[in-house]
Amino acid sequence: MAQDYKNSSRAAAALIFWMAALSVLLIRTAQLQIVEGAKYQNYARQNRVRKVAIPAARGLIFSRDSVIIAESKPAFNLVLVAVRDWGPAVITAARILGLDSSSVKQEIIFQRRAYPKDPVSIARNLAPEQVALIEEHADKLPGLRLATESRRQAPFGSYASHLIGYTSELNPREYERLKEQGYRLGDFLGKGGLEKKYEDLLRGSDGCEFVEVDAKGREQGNIPDLERLEPVPGVNLYLTIDWKLQQMAESLFTDGMQGAAVAVDPRTGQVLALVSSPNYNPDLFSTGISSDNWNRLAGDPSFPLWDRAIRSVYPPGSTFKVFTAAAALDSGLINEKQLLPKSCHGSMRIGNRVFKCWKPSGHGSLNLHEAIGQSCDVYFYQLGQMLGVQGISDLCLKVGLGSETGIDLPQEVPGLVPTVGWYEKRLGRGSWGGGVPANLSIGQGELLVTPLQMAVMYGAIGNNGALFQPHLFLRAEDYTGELLEKEQLKSHQLGISLNTLAIIKEALAGVVNQPGGTGGSARIYGVEVAGKTGTSQNPHGDDHSWFVAFAPKNDPVISVAVVVENAGHGSAVAAPLAGKLIRQYLAQQGITKDDNQKVAAAP
Repeated sequence: MAQDYKNSSRAAAALIFWMAALSVLLIRTAQLQIVEGAKYQNYARQNRVRKVAIPAARGLIFSRDSVIIAESKPAFNLVLVAVRDWGPAVITAARILGLDSSSVKQEIIFQRRAYPKDPVSIARNLAPEQVALIEEHADKLPGLRLATESRRQAPFGSYASHLIGYTSELNPREYERLKEQGYRLGDFLGKGGLEKKYEDLLRGSDGCEFVEVDAKGREQGNIPDLERLEPVPGVNLYLTIDWKLQQMAESLFTDGMQGAAVAVDPRTGQVLALVSSPNYNPDLFSTGISSDNWNRLAGDPSFPLWDRAIRSVYPPGSTFKVFTAAAALDSGLINEKQLLPKSCHGSMRIGNRVFKCWKPSGHGSLNLHEAIGQSCDVYFYQLGQMLGVQGISDLCLKVGLGSETGIDLPQEVPGLVPTVGWYEKRLGRGSWGGGVPANLSIGQGELLVTPLQMAVMYGAIGNNGALFQPHLFLRAEDYTGELLEKEQLKSHQLGISLNTLAIIKEALAGVVNQPGGTGGSARIYGVEVAGKTGTSQNPHGDDHSWFVAFAPKNDPVISVAVVVENAGHGSAVAAPLAGKLIRQYLAQQGITKDDNQKVAAAP
C-alpha cells in the first residue's frame, strides 16, 4: 500500500513537472509567435534578404560656356558578396580575368578581417569582353556578382586638372569617418580641387534594391515585393571658367615649361582660367591608381600634382613695385612728379652692400611714372628706405597680401608678408639693416605671393580699388536642369586712395604702351593694356619670369598673372604669353576685331 502511494506521488510530481514545462513552452511559443513574432520575422527576412546599393551618378562639371569638363561613365565591377565558402569561385574568377588569385585572396582576407560582411571589389572597370566572360561563367561563380558604379572621366585629359581635381577610392580612415554619412567601402571620394570642395553637391544619393540570398550569402534573385529605391544623380556644377581661354592658357606652357597662369574678371571675381604646369590626368585615379603610376607622379621632380597657381609662392619681383609706390604716395612721402635725391647710375650703396639695378648703365633721374615704366630698381630702393619695413608691410596687409584670397579651392596658401615683428623673431632685434626694406621694395627677400593673389590684386587696381573675391562656382543645377544655387559676389575696397590708383594705372599703361616700357611685348593694337613685368630671384636656380596685367586700362574685363619658373626676364617670356591670353579674351568679348591682332614690337 505504501509502495502504491509512493508511485502515485511520483507520477503526480512528474505530471506536474511536465505540465509546468509544457506551460512554459506554450507561453514562450506564444511570446515568440504573437508578442515578438514581427521582430523575429524581420530577423528571418534580414537573413535571407540583402540590401544592394545602386550607386548614384556623380554630377557633371561644366565650364561657363556649357562644355563638359568632368563627367561620369558607368563601369562594371566584379564584387564578392558571399560571406562563406568563396574560395573556389574567386580562384575561377581570377583565372577568367587573368588575375593573380593569391593576391586577390589576400585582399579579400584583409578587408574581411576589418569588415566581415561588406562586399569586396575583386576587379574594377571591366572591359566589355571581361563582362561577357563573367556572364558566360556565372554558374561557376557563386557568391560573385557584377555591379555598376559611376566612374569619373576627364574628357579633356590633363586640361584643367588642378582646378577640377580628382576622385579616388576611400581609404579605411576615410571610411570610418564618413560611413555614418552613407559612404561604403569601395566608394569614391573627391580628394582634390573642385571634386573635393563640392563633394557634398556632386556626390548624389545612392538608391537600393533587395535580393534574396541563401545560407552561404549567395544571391538567388530579386525580391519583387520589396520596393526598389532609385538613385538621385549628383548636382551639376557650372564654373566661371571660359573653356576657350583655359585651353589657350594650357597651350602656352610648352616644352616642359613650369609655372602658372591665372585670368580673372576683376568686375566680379570670376576666375576665367587657372593653369598649373605641369599637370596630370585625373583619370589615373578614377579606378584606383596603380602603384607604378603613383610612384611616377609622386617621384616626378617637376611636381605635377602641385597646384602652382594657389599653392606655390614666389617673390613677386618688380610686379610688386606698384605696392611700394602706393605706400609712398598714400603716406605723402612723394608725389608723382617728384625726382628722388639719387639718380640711377646702375647701383646704390646701402650700408656695406651695393644694390644693383637691372640696367647696369642706369636710368638717370626719374619720376614715379618713369620709374615704374622702366622698372628702375634704384628709384624703389630709395622708396624702401623712406618707408621702412613697417610702411611696406602695413600697405601689404591692408590690401590683403599675406592672406588667402578665399577662392573655392582647397589648400590655398596665404603667402608671406614679413613684418618688423617677423624679422625680430627670426633675426633678433636690431640685427638687420636698411638692405631689408630695399629688397622688399622691389619684391625680393622674404616676401612671397601666389599667382592668384597677384591677378586679383592687379584686377582690383584696374577696378579702382574694388576687390572681388575670386571664385569658380557659377551655379548649380539638379539633373532636371532646375537652378539650385548661384554665385554670390563678395567684395571689399583695397584701401588705396583713388588718386593713387589713377597714378599707378597710368604708369602701368606706360609699361606696356610707351617707348622704353618693359612690357611692350604684351601690347595690343587698339587697346590699352596696363601691366608690369617682373624678374624674381630664385635661390634654387634661374630667375622666375613674371607679368601681371589688366585690360582695357579704364574699364578692365580681365586681369592676368603669368609666372614661368626659371625663365629669366619677365619682358622676354611671361609678358608675351600674358599678351596672348588677353588678346584672345578681348576678341571673344568683341573688344578687338579678332584673336590675331598684330602686336606692336617691344622697344
